[in-house]
Amino acid sequence: MGFFAFAQLDEVYHRVKANALRNGVPGASTVLIFVSPDADALCALRILVNLLKSDCIAHKVVPVAGYTDLSEANEDHVEANEELRSIIMLNCGGLVDLTEMFSLSEEMTVYVCDSHRPLSLQGLFGHDQIMFLDDGDVDQMSDLREAVEELEFAETDSEADENAEEEGSDSEASASEGENEDPTEEDEVGEVDEKDDEHRKPGKRKKPPADEAMEIISPPTKKVRASERRRRRKQQQRLIAEYYAEGAYYGMSVAGIIYTMASQLGRASNDFVWLSIIGLSDQYLHDRIDQRRYLSQVETYKDEVARFNIRHGGGDENDDIDSLFGESATKSGPGSAIIRNADDHAIRCDDEFRLMLLRHWTLYESMYHSSYVATKLGIWKERGRQRLTNLLVKMGLPHKESQQRFTEMNITFKRSIRDKLSSVAPRYNMSEIIFPSFCKSFGYKGVVSAPDTVYALTALLDWGAEWITRHSAIAYSEGMRPVSSRLGRPGGGRDETSELGTGGLAGVGVGTRTGMAAVAMRTGDSIHDDGNKSDEDDEDLAEEEQERRKKEKQRAWVRNFYVAYDALDSFDILQQGIQLSMNFQRILVRTGVSVLEKKLTQTLRTFQLAVLTGEGLGSAIDGSGALTDENDFSLFGRSPAHLGRLAKFLMDAFREYRQKDLPLVIAAFNTVADAYLVIGFTGSTKGGVVRKNTFGPAFQRAAQRTNARIRHDSFETSVMEVRKEDLTDFLESLQLFMQ
Repeated sequence: MGFFAFAQLDEVYHRVKANALRNGVPGASTVLIFVSPDADALCALRILVNLLKSDCIAHKVVPVAGYTDLSEANEDHVEANEELRSIIMLNCGGLVDLTEMFSLSEEMTVYVCDSHRPLSLQGLFGHDQIMFLDDGDVDQMSDLREAVEELEFAETDSEADENAEEEGSDSEASASEGENEDPTEEDEVGEVDEKDDEHRKPGKRKKPPADEAMEIISPPTKKVRASERRRRRKQQQRLIAEYYAEGAYYGMSVAGIIYTMASQLGRASNDFVWLSIIGLSDQYLHDRIDQRRYLSQVETYKDEVARFNIRHGGGDENDDIDSLFGESATKSGPGSAIIRNADDHAIRCDDEFRLMLLRHWTLYESMYHSSYVATKLGIWKERGRQRLTNLLVKMGLPHKESQQRFTEMNITFKRSIRDKLSSVAPRYNMSEIIFPSFCKSFGYKGVVSAPDTVYALTALLDWGAEWITRHSAIAYSEGMRPVSSRLGRPGGGRDETSELGTGGLAGVGVGTRTGMAAVAMRTGDSIHDDGNKSDEDDEDLAEEEQERRKKEKQRAWVRNFYVAYDALDSFDILQQGIQLSMNFQRILVRTGVSVLEKKLTQTLRTFQLAVLTGEGLGSAIDGSGALTDENDFSLFGRSPAHLGRLAKFLMDAFREYRQKDLPLVIAAFNTVADAYLVIGFTGSTKGGVVRKNTFGPAFQRAAQRTNARIRHDSFETSVMEVRKEDLTDFLESLQLFMQ
């Protein structure tokens, strides 16, 4: 069996623990964890690491951004590692046959916890050393399992039949040769009856016995069986091909799966609940699951929250919203503050607005930069911006209040926002502007919602180390303790300020990134040519510069990963991520508005296309000093996460204002790689159903047809890097393979 059923996930941990104890070498690192760079996997890692640390199981964490990283990690951490017993994959590895990628010894077992679909059927059903953590999908794949097993043994059966036919042919040939042998030779060996030879009439053949007659008609029966096997084989191959051709989609969040495992072990906690909620929110906010699945999971987590967070005293249904905004749940006075204590880490169920980072922005900016509101109102047109102003007027909010930071608004207006927005929004086709979510208290410091946490983690994964480093320098100059001094690694809490500032690694393990998902910018000094170098020296310098950039990019990405990891339990770092996310969102909306205003998209037969070359749009961020000297489009050309969010923004706009509801292909030029980062995005329908993404197989076929130079290294099948010269031919060919 190649998987653990959803009700038996605790068996995974028991096996990992038993293998670690059975190793017998004190302090040996028997567990290796590969984790992809997304908020969901980050939360799953935090839960798993806490479980391993509580049992004193030595482990190593290796962040990986693509399959190139996995191949390199195999050489560095798996191959010839005699101590290694368990390899755990978090949101990676489920789409390929890992036995071909890893050099596994007999003692090693790979446990795959991946939300990406479709899964590799060969890895799922073909190997005992590859074990998947099932979220319920695999139990419903009995027909596919039967198909894989039949095809696996079909070749063996065919070889056996061929051998049998060859043996039969040999025996017939031997019998024929025996009839033509010289009688004298037969007498010499004593194998022929002389009387039978005398009575045998030449030219006549004896009528075969009944048994021999059956043998004569048996060959057609073999042909029928072979034909049936071929028909069955084609049917099974077609079933498997249809499974892969359905397109990419997502299963349960990996944080949710690891939390379920912890719960079955009887070791669930309030912190684990919060981490799994963040994983669920990450999927929902990035259109990986539809609203129906999200609401179903929310109901489950409401029960978990109620189990770990017992509320004392009475209150009404608005208590959670008031406490989230920092006001008194008892409403004893207009200026009263909620009573908190340093140990308050409670999680509360809360209705969330589809407004981007509302608690950290002004109401107007939050609505303007919200993809939901911006695309519904059409803010890329003057009429759309006027509609936004009219909406605020109909809510009865003075202009001054809407331009005030939300936390500093008049409490009377702040309390009325929920009711007024709920009544006015449907007039502007925004009936789903409120959705259920959760928030968590961080003691005296404040409260953060799950969506805001997702936005912050996503931003930190892209640029966290650079942002923290620059703001640490500002903090030092102002005499404050820098945030980076609190950064640590999953296994410890020592000061990482010096390492973070000098390009060191703040975390456990070694991670590399050579795929197009690398977004961290180069921070070192450039190499200057003094004009006296030869051509060979210039080539050597160019190679050295390229290698140096590659290493710097790898170091920056790993630092980003561990900054985001530390933010999971650090309110201060999380606030830095929120500020960074606000800057990224400004870029996104500004770029999306420019694309729509300048009509940089075109509608083709099977999809919509947007190619971003982006010249003359100015720097990505103004005076904050984080992303200076960067063009808006160059940022998207190096970040699949943010290019995907831009694609979602454009798709939402197209769905509202265009008749054709077609998927989108968006390409952004990466000046460093001299190539285009291409993403195929299907999004959701007007009914809120998330469509399966069929761009992955289409990308591969289009590249093969045109011999385009591509790089398909991401764990996301719909993300690809195409050389600048090959983009036109690639896109023309892509139209033929999209249906």
